Amino acid sequence: MKQFTFLIFALFISLSINAQINELTNSLNDYTFDLYRQIKSDTKNLFVSPLSTYCALLIAYEGAQGETKKEFEKVLHIDKPDLLINFNDFSKNLITWKDSSNYLNLSNALWIQQSFRIEQTYQNDIVNRYSSELKTIDFLQKIIAANEINDWVSNKTNGLINEIISADEIDDDTRIAITNAIYFIGRWADEFNKNLTKPDKFYSMNKEQSDIDFMNKLEYMRYYENKDFQFISKPYQGYDKSFCIILPKERYGLNDIEKNLTNSFLDTIINNLDHYQVELSIPKFKLETSYSLSEPLMKLGLALAFTPGADFKGITTDVPLMIDLVNHKAYIDVNEEKTEAAAATIIAIKIGSAHGSLPKPKIFKADHPFTFMIIDNKTKGIIFIGRYVQPQ
Repeated sequence: MKQFTFLIFALFISLSINAQINELTNSLNDYTFDLYRQIKSDTKNLFVSPLSTYCALLIAYEGAQGETKKEFEKVLHIDKPDLLINFNDFSKNLITWKDSSNYLNLSNALWIQQSFRIEQTYQNDIVNRYSSELKTIDFLQKIIAANEINDWVSNKTNGLINEIISADEIDDDTRIAITNAIYFIGRWADEFNKNLTKPDKFYSMNKEQSDIDFMNKLEYMRYYENKDFQFISKPYQGYDKSFCIILPKERYGLNDIEKNLTNSFLDTIINNLDHYQVELSIPKFKLETSYSLSEPLMKLGLALAFTPGADFKGITTDVPLMIDLVNHKAYIDVNEEKTEAAAATIIAIKIGSAHGSLPKPKIFKADHPFTFMIIDNKTKGIIFIGRYVQPQ
């Protein structure tokens, strides 16, 4: 009888953790689409890692109190006080598949000014929940401090992002910096044949035409379509992550599709995916992006945190703190063999004053603006998101 009771208890705990992981996915994805709409420009490419910015903001959130904390909860869609208790389980779910050519590396660090005191409870929370490194630094030596942070980012992103902050961006009153770095490399489960890569027309959002290289393949894959768009999910080796594209059926219809992007919208698509043979033709591309996210985050509702009225007493009660800047950089290379992507975020904080027979293949030709994502298939969490609207 005791053994039976133990099994029921273990099952209850497992179900409870899974429920919280699902809630974290909803939080991440809701925030993702809010941020996407806030920073997108109608005629420009976009590429970010919402997961990177989410992690960095969560570490700042752990030290927020009062109205500042409420603003974080609104922007990050945190509707339960204990939501983050199992964040470590959530992040472990994201990085389970790992070998030399397929892995996701997620790193956090808290950089603390020499002799600056922070609360022990705060230190414990960010180490235990976010596996954050704690690093002592001298922000008064601005060039040395910037180089040290940038070297950390470069190392964690395999050299794809070499600078996340400049010495000029470090303030005399800077006391803390929060950094997150993500590196992803995924070989396709079914690679493209390089001999089939051919130039073709791409119709940019500004209605210009460009000849670019398209990768071509006939593949059996998860697919969905309705009257407005097509959706494909092309898996990487290990099948725990996929490269997904939302392709409008109207050549210049991406803006209309983007208005509907929500977590429930994506969830509906994923739950209705079916396997089809697809004649796939997608651009071979690289994107490098850089964003200052302070203003977009303020527009989303994180206003107090950037003012002297911010309340970060959970970090320290010695002096008032406020967020000075939020920088984000991202890189992606999509080619015949693999996808390689990286992102880094820094927050500087300063003193504030199946079918029986195969039907005809679906034609999926991404020769006009589209949205793309790298999604974790287990949690359905969005690791990277972008829009490709013009060759560069």
